[in-house]
Amino acid sequence: MLLPEDDAQQFFKLFSALLVFVNGQKDVLEEDLSTPDDFMQLPTEQRVQVRNELYEDTQLIESFVQENPFHFSSDELEIVRSWKHYVKGEFSLFRHLKKYTIFLSTSTPAVAYGVLSLTDALKDMFPYVPVLVQGVLLPFKNQIVYDGYLGAYNISFGGGTRRMFNNTYNEAKADFGIVTSLPFEPSAQRQTTDEEKLKFYLKNARNRQYYWDEIEELIEKNHDLAISYHQEMGKINSRTLGKRLRGIGFRNVWFGILQGMTVCSGKTKDDLEKNISSVVPKQMQDFVYRYHLKESKK
Repeated sequence: MLLPEDDAQQFFKLFSALLVFVNGQKDVLEEDLSTPDDFMQLPTEQRVQVRNELYEDTQLIESFVQENPFHFSSDELEIVRSWKHYVKGEFSLFRHLKKYTIFLSTSTPAVAYGVLSLTDALKDMFPYVPVLVQGVLLPFKNQIVYDGYLGAYNISFGGGTRRMFNNTYNEAKADFGIVTSLPFEPSAQRQTTDEEKLKFYLKNARNRQYYWDEIEELIEKNHDLAISYHQEMGKINSRTLGKRLRGIGFRNVWFGILQGMTVCSGKTKDDLEKNISSVVPKQMQDFVYRYHLKESKK
């Protein structure tokens, strides 16, 4: 989750130099700052003052690149120029993964960003997550970092809020995946199809309960999705029904399952199909899940 040490040093060199330039342009502080090292010696509160001024006028980034007061290389200037694509706001610092920490935006639509730590691991700074933070995310060498300054809110979350965060995270992953580079525009991404949404809603029992209204809306407007829904639910229910049927001695029989119930059976699949055709209302026949209760393996 940490940037390589050389990359972290380069990031701070470039970002501090940019803020020295910002201070010179805006006269934020009275101190005479001439080098990035001078800037890094300042108290955090003063550094944040200058940093905040940058995001009030991001044209300063292009001015810095054009003037190049610290004689950076063209590659380094392109890194600085890329910071015009920053993402500023409130985030739920949601989960520490092996590759990065998840910053979950509180805006709509929610986006899950995979963010690398700088010199101090975020999992050490914030061992207990989720934590609500105010921060700025920046692109850096095809990855995402934060700009070195995070303001954490002193708020604790109960079980209900944690579940809400988890649902939001799953929705963001389903919609956009985990975003690991900037710029990112949700509106420019491929739209999730109704079929993909239904698959996500049916993923587990918690999703099925939480997203029931969304499931109903999808299957009421689309017959093919209604078939997909009943087939998936039949598959889920067959696991429990199969155990019960084996428990009372059934073997090598075909069953038709609909809305959690066995509605037909047959010794062969052809027998089952005949019984479905004669017993199940025609408009419901596509919804029946065909289940083969096989012989138990010895």
